[in-house]
Amino acid sequence: MRPLKRLNFRSLQAFEAVSRHMSVSHAAEELGITQSAVSHQIRQLSEELGEKLLVKQGRGVVLTPAGSKLAQRLQAAFTDIGRSVNEVIGGERGRVRIAVCCTFGPGWLIPRLPRFRALNPNFELQLSLKDKETELTDAIADAFITGRPREPGFTTMLIREERLVAVSLPELACGFGQDLPLVTTQTQPCKTGNDWRQFVRIAGLDIDGPPGGHWLLATHFMLALAMAKAGLGAALVPDFLVQKELGDGSLVRLADAFMPTGDDYYLYIKEGRKNEPALENLARWFRLEALRDSLPEPIARKPMRLGASAAR
Repeated sequence: MRPLKRLNFRSLQAFEAVSRHMSVSHAAEELGITQSAVSHQIRQLSEELGEKLLVKQGRGVVLTPAGSKLAQRLQAAFTDIGRSVNEVIGGERGRVRIAVCCTFGPGWLIPRLPRFRALNPNFELQLSLKDKETELTDAIADAFITGRPREPGFTTMLIREERLVAVSLPELACGFGQDLPLVTTQTQPCKTGNDWRQFVRIAGLDIDGPPGGHWLLATHFMLALAMAKAGLGAALVPDFLVQKELGDGSLVRLADAFMPTGDDYYLYIKEGRKNEPALENLARWFRLEALRDSLPEPIARKPMRLGASAAR
């Protein structure tokens, strides 16, 4: 392979843009050149490297294994270049991109953002949703909130442990353990309802399962919560997801037990970037919010203990 200094920078730039958009037309629009010019640059780069980098698929393109590896490196490199230029010319230093899992974002982070904005009125946050397969790269975000195992090269901070609570509409609570349907997020055929089986053991409740043995199935906590709020049954959801509803009484807890899941939420920041002022500020705020969560809260409503064991 030729030395990097002899490669055409415009070809690298064109390929990096296509790899982000997965579209030649969108890359051309971003770069302000024609689609044919982008295609020419990528053909030139493929010839220089002796590797096919992408192939057409329908109206779009897909990366080859070699193209995927190169795209990952180039996206990180161009992000570093942009950051360096901004530092020199005084660009946007207060904007931070956070990739957050879809339960924790709406349920924990967003309700706290008014406090963050009050403390940091000139600080810009850009939020995006991530899944378990999202790579922790600069091309995607500057900071990540995830429950995945620790990874080398990142500094991590525990924000919140995930604990499930059982909730339903107040008017349905008296049917818990008798005729109140149960919503489970354990939907695999061999594991259906395992979350409730574990919860009733922890709570000391004498409940065998849902009425008639029929579960209501939801593949996500947000769906399970929506089903409970619609009066379809009782749901097991993270406690931070129902703080507002429990506070205003629109939902009630069906037992005073918490069930830890082990899927805790961590803030991930690349080790080499943790001392950047914006990221330091962000980490400091998350640390304060985590401390706020650890303090005991006044109990607005006494949790209900229902089911066959309630008389114990």
